Amino acid sequence: MYLFIKFIDMCGRVSISEPTSIAKELRLKLADDLARLGNINVPPTLELPVFTDEKSSELQYLSWTLIPFWAKEKPKFTTFNARIENLKESGSWKHLIGKKHCVVITDGFYEWKKLDEKGKKKQAYLLRMKGMRFTLMAGLWDTWIDKNTGELINSCTIITRPANKEMKFIHDRMPCLLSMDDANVWVNQKLSLDERFAAFELLKDDLLEMKAVNKVGDIDEYKFLFD
Repeated sequence: MYLFIKFIDMCGRVSISEPTSIAKELRLKLADDLARLGNINVPPTLELPVFTDEKSSELQYLSWTLIPFWAKEKPKFTTFNARIENLKESGSWKHLIGKKHCVVITDGFYEWKKLDEKGKKKQAYLLRMKGMRFTLMAGLWDTWIDKNTGELINSCTIITRPANKEMKFIHDRMPCLLSMDDANVWVNQKLSLDERFAAFELLKDDLLEMKAVNKVGDIDEYKFLFD
């Protein structure tokens, strides 16, 4: 079991499409046995669709909460987000930089805006990138083997950064978002680390569209949010 403490960062819920539509839109290979359902309310520990620097042309699914390869057990702290400021220092992330990059493929992400000082009242929002079928996020991944059972788990984390001007209306942090071109740079092992990080250094302010959500997970509401 994973033990989660309170969401202290952000990007803790996303929406994803089913694999056939993802593979077709992004021109990714789809394994015959890769059967998954779309989900408009995905929390950490469930699987996310990705492509990685190891298999950049193939759609894969990774567990959303990274388990470092060196861990003796599943983490008792939150690893579903990785702050960009800490990537090169943290023992959870630094061994993955330049070696195990991934792009997380979502339809959008949820964030909650505090409506009072203590955060007891909140308004949920669904956010997505303008003009793109999918909202792509930079991530890291790793492979962990349970020494007691032999279970192998491929897992990932979403990299976050300080919010741009439009996101600050809701939260002070946001995912590292990528265009398709920048996503390909992030997973290109032939490029230098500086070139790969440059993929999300410049973040436009007019990047997102957002809608208030009354009930996260309500499919009837979700279908008409951006109509």
